[in-house]
This record gives sequence, structure tokens and C-alpha cells, in this order.
Amino acid sequence: MSDAPAEPRDRIERIAEQVARIKSENAHLVERVAESERRFRRISRGVLRLQEEERSRISRDLHDGIGQLLTALKIQLELLEHEAAGFSDLASRIAAARELSDTSLAEVRQLSHILRPQMLDELGLEPTLRWLARTFQKRTGIDVEVVLEGRERRADADLETLVYRIVQEALTNAARHSGARAVTVTLCRERRKLSVRIADRGTGFDADALLSASDEDRGFGVRAMRDRVEFVDGRFSLRSAPGEGTVVEAEIPLPEPAKETE
Repeated sequence: MSDAPAEPRDRIERIAEQVARIKSENAHLVERVAESERRFRRISRGVLRLQEEERSRISRDLHDGIGQLLTALKIQLELLEHEAAGFSDLASRIAAARELSDTSLAEVRQLSHILRPQMLDELGLEPTLRWLARTFQKRTGIDVEVVLEGRERRADADLETLVYRIVQEALTNAARHSGARAVTVTLCRERRKLSVRIADRGTGFDADALLSASDEDRGFGVRAMRDRVEFVDGRFSLRSAPGEGTVVEAEIPLPEPAKETE
């Protein structure tokens, strides 16, 4: 039998070479895309960390700088108020100024804590959530129950900040829009994941419409929560309907804890 014609054989070899080249180029492109995604994640995490560091710096400046100045002003006004006790008109004006300094000091301290509570770095997530619940309830009149499940221990600082921001945003939304009289915050620590759930029995809304809204301002806070959770390979869900309240849930994976040495 005679050999196969050279032309068809050459064509098959050329096709095979083209297929191999395309596979190689595709593999190279996939690797470039994966590297770009890894680089994007590193940059994004760095940007988020810088934002929190800047918040922390401004918070300290407010608390230690302006806060101390207002405290000193308050003390001076109290002294003046005492010395002017025999001059009713002057004393009343000084008392009004002292009350104004009290209000200003309270607002500066509240703004400082909202920006970045120092206890989050010093004491951890659980004590900070308890503090957030107390201050939120005092400010809004909405009752907040904090339920903590699992052994309390420190996690990665960025992940603790993420959970704190989720709870903070969810509580802010509840105060602004839900009309709820009570909110429950549940934090669950497991070996490999950290879960948080914020639930209220308020008026509710169309969650799907909010998450898919084209208006950049509408639902921005909720979409930011979702994006930050998904950025760390976590899972985020928002369930709500008119008249049925709202449930915000996030599940964040934790790195494998280091083995304890004997």
C-alpha cells in the first residue's frame, strides 16, 4: 500500500501545531488574568487597610486633640460659672456656654468612635459589638440584643474590621429605614469561619431591587458590604420583603489556626 498523500498529512500537522499554540496562548492568558486578579486583591486590601488606618488616625486626633481641648474648655467654664454665681445674668450665659461645650464634646467623642473605635484594636470584636449595641440603643432608642456563640478569641484584624463595618452599616440602615423597635445581632465563631447575622422586624423592602439598582447612591452601603465580603471569598445574603423585616448575613472564612505547641 502507498503512503498517505503528503499534502493532507502536512495540513493535519499544521492544524495540530495551531491547536497547540492556541492552547499555550490560552494557558498564558489564564495565568495573566489570575495574576491580575491576585494583584487587584492585594491592591484592594491595601486600599481598605489604608482607609481604616486613616479613620483610626482621624479618630485619635478627634479624641486626643479636639476632645482634650473641649474638656479643658468645659473645666474653665465650670470655674467661671462658680465664680459668677453672684451675677445671675452672667452665670446663666456661662452655664449655656458650658452646656454647649458638653454637647460638642459628646458629639466629637461619638464621631471619633464611629470613625474607628480604639477598643476594636485593643479588646477585639466581641467587646466592641457590645459597646456598639449600647451606644446605638442610647442614641436611637432601638433595642439591640447581641448574641455571641463560640469561643471568644481574636481573629485577623482586617476580618474583625469587616464584621464590625457590616454590623455598623446594618444598624444604621435599620435606624434610618426599618422603623424597627428591636434588632438582634448574632456573632458565631467556628474553627474555620466567622458568621454574623443582623435581623430586625421592621417594614422591610424589596431586597432584589435594591441590590440590582442602577442608581449608584441607592443601596450603595449594602452593595459595599456584599462586595467586601465576596472580596475575602465569603458569602453575603440580604433577605427582606415589605412588611417582613430584614436579615443581613455574612459568612467569612478564617485561616487555619496555628497548631498549639505542647
